Amino acid sequence: MMENFLFPSWLSYAAFFLFLKIYNPTRLFLDNITITAISVFFAVYVGSQDWGGAPDYLWVVRAAVFALFVSVPFWLGSMVGSIIQQLLLLNEQSVQDKRFTEESEALARMSGLLFVMYALDNGALFTPIINLLNGDISIGTGEYSDMDFQRLYFLIVGYLKMTAIVASKYMIVIISISICVVMVDLFFKKSSLSIFVTADLKTILVIILLNTWFFNDQLYLFQKMTGVSNE
Repeated sequence: MMENFLFPSWLSYAAFFLFLKIYNPTRLFLDNITITAISVFFAVYVGSQDWGGAPDYLWVVRAAVFALFVSVPFWLGSMVGSIIQQLLLLNEQSVQDKRFTEESEALARMSGLLFVMYALDNGALFTPIINLLNGDISIGTGEYSDMDFQRLYFLIVGYLKMTAIVASKYMIVIISISICVVMVDLFFKKSSLSIFVTADLKTILVIILLNTWFFNDQLYLFQKMTGVSNE
């Protein structure tokens, strides 16, 4: 018993460390020291329990694949917010402006944080960690019940298709507003008001679309990807 507390299994530690470094919520919001401390604690905990067998290298690999598997919804959720901002504000000036990159990263983190809040509200955030502690990492999401690279690939492709369909309306709005901005530029150019009017239009569009994404479509995607309801 004392050996388990003094010398935790390195394979158990490696599995938990890789999981926490890959699992999107812990990777984004925990630093290396915190992840190391939690991994040591989990390794000591499972070492003192009757696990029915010592962990092996295959289990470490499966834990890493499992972390990729359960991170897909969070990864896609944090990606779309920054894409919307980039498509709306992309021009020669914004590319050279450092604030453009910082805003995109902030929106991506904000989108990911909302996904974490949804998962925290219904308990889905801790389910993968509990499954890993119980040694049960063969479960999946929805119709995907096994853990292998082929199913991980098709899961990502399926979720990307779903995200593209949901985000297509933003593409249509972006094209429409681009045409409107050109018309406004032509109409107000002689009175030197086009610079102020077009900037205000783009700002209003950013606010409307990001609010639509944050408070409507993102929750819809979360429910579809995780198979749980947040109501």
